[in-house]
Amino acid sequence: MTRSDFGRSALDTAVALAIGGAGGTLFFVLHSPLPWTLGSLFATALVTGFGGRWFLPRFAWAFARPFVGVLAGSAFTLPVILSMPGWWDSILALVVYSGVITVLGWLLFTRVCKYDDVTAFFASAPGGLGELSLLGSTLGGKVRTIVLIHAVRIVVVVFTVPFLVQWLIWPTVLPSGGAAANHASVGLELSDWLVMTACGVAGYFIGRPFRSFGGVMLVPMALSAAVHIAGLTAVSPPYWLVAAVQVVIGAISGARFAGTTWNELRTTAFFAFVWAIVILVTALFAAWLCTFFSDAPLVALVLAFSPGGIVEVTVMAYAIGLHVAFIVTCQICRTTLVLLITPALFRLARITGRLHGDEMD
Repeated sequence: MTRSDFGRSALDTAVALAIGGAGGTLFFVLHSPLPWTLGSLFATALVTGFGGRWFLPRFAWAFARPFVGVLAGSAFTLPVILSMPGWWDSILALVVYSGVITVLGWLLFTRVCKYDDVTAFFASAPGGLGELSLLGSTLGGKVRTIVLIHAVRIVVVVFTVPFLVQWLIWPTVLPSGGAAANHASVGLELSDWLVMTACGVAGYFIGRPFRSFGGVMLVPMALSAAVHIAGLTAVSPPYWLVAAVQVVIGAISGARFAGTTWNELRTTAFFAFVWAIVILVTALFAAWLCTFFSDAPLVALVLAFSPGGIVEVTVMAYAIGLHVAFIVTCQICRTTLVLLITPALFRLARITGRLHGDEMD
């Protein structure tokens, strides 16, 4: 990178963070739930929607994921680890739901939207945007369609669930920070900064070979959990730093609509929005059903079943202050298992569909 390129990148970063920060500040003043994420998302989506050039460089995402991993890892204590075997029923229900909703989405996109099998299947699976887009493209799917459908899904979930949690499920949730705000009064020693930074940096480089499985977030999370369980540190990142990362994540989510044409908004984005509402409503229903056999409260199950990106849902859980370890564990299991079983499930669905078509003939 030349000096001029570096200067341009630094300027672009400053402008992007200013746009996201302005939106976050507005939503904070309005007492919105999860204000820094939602405000940043709204501001950047508005700018890109009017044709503004996207400013935030890719390295911002590389910084955000390890940080979210360290953040999530701080919620894993020894009592939490010992209670994890009791979560098996919720995780099993989540896995079954993910498989069922994927097949239903595939049928919707093939029968109603007339997408090809590959595009329809990998657009409907509730997993990571990047991973499913890569898998879909290797099998011949339309990458731009898959990306847009997942982007709409994530944005709808991120923008809807915090309001649902605060206003419909748990009205006492703090609107401007939740549990994360409580860490603002906790003093961090130099040793705490060094330990958490080491978890993030070392975890990033160790996890890079496993990026397809979320390694750059999961490895820092595992290291952070280990140092917290070992007692090397007992604190979490301060609220101002959590808010800054929320601005980055919101800005990245809003920027996913950059370059979207009117034709795509009129067709693909519309179908994606309808599907996002369907998958969100069914996830809420599945979470409610889990309350009949799971010890987890409904508010935690709603976030555990939320079909957003794992990074976005983790930030929501931590910022609102809700059963972070349980929610993160469920999200990791969902994302990992969807990634592992989707190719086999796709082949099974395709074979079943063909056999059903032959019987109809």
